[in-house]
Amino acid sequence: MSAGIVDIATAKPGRRIDNDHFASIGLTDEWIRRRSGIGSRSWLPDETPLADVAAEACAPIVTRTDDPSSIDALIVVSTSVRQRIPGVAQKVARLAGLAPSVMALDMNAACCGFVYGLVTGVSLCDAGQARQVLVCSVEAMSRMVDRMDRQTACLFGDGSAAVLLADRTDFGGCCRVAGCDGSQASLMRETGAGGIALDGMQVYDRAVRRMSESAQYLFDHGPAPTVLVGHQANSRILEQVRSFSAHLDVPFVNRIENSGNTSSASIPLAFAAELDAGALPATGRLGAVAYGAGEAWGGVAVDYRLPAVPAS
Repeated sequence: MSAGIVDIATAKPGRRIDNDHFASIGLTDEWIRRRSGIGSRSWLPDETPLADVAAEACAPIVTRTDDPSSIDALIVVSTSVRQRIPGVAQKVARLAGLAPSVMALDMNAACCGFVYGLVTGVSLCDAGQARQVLVCSVEAMSRMVDRMDRQTACLFGDGSAAVLLADRTDFGGCCRVAGCDGSQASLMRETGAGGIALDGMQVYDRAVRRMSESAQYLFDHGPAPTVLVGHQANSRILEQVRSFSAHLDVPFVNRIENSGNTSSASIPLAFAAELDAGALPATGRLGAVAYGAGEAWGGVAVDYRLPAVPAS
């Protein structure tokens, strides 16, 4: 018996920002789409607490759970939580209706955060330390970028997604690969003046290589995934990973056009969107690969069996 995904829900509140919004800084819809594949993204109001958005994603799962007290752990993954003390996880647990006995913790592994969170949650279940684990990614990347920066302002979006992990007798084991290289920290970083600095070409090359290698590892150490979801950073990166992974012969998800780069939330948001569109069956095996600041990279493959309900 091993753990996998048994429920999923999302939250993408806020206003829709089309590419025309960036005309004031000299960017056109055609240029943004050609460079990134992005047509629109959601931006949260500046005054909306991230805990509220995360709870909006978690609450439907808690409601659908027969016994919410069986959720023994909540892992809130985020790059964009600004308040360090106290962390946001405990507030999310309360707002989402989880029992006071839940262990709630915050995690930051940048764009690779959901992969790290999924590995941690599955490990807790498989070790018998938790009956069910809720992993929630929540991001407000629009608050971190310099909105006048032509390089990054158009790339990022906001949103939240959560998955519930639990043991099932028919689930295959988790497969994971991960790594980091702190010497590359300067490639993607928050600047002292506010905003995000990117070494575009280096990030592009390393992201493609790391995600492609991670995907290959997941298939070489089966059971093989039935769908592959890469971190939704940039459509050109995604299409390169798709090209390198074409021989794996499984659906590859690219949902960045209407979401932008939502950092740690991008994989579960893309996975949920594909499910909602009917492009994937409700039962299968998810392969998720990511690359992010730190630098951190990794991949994880887990079985999923989802209820016949909308993801949001």
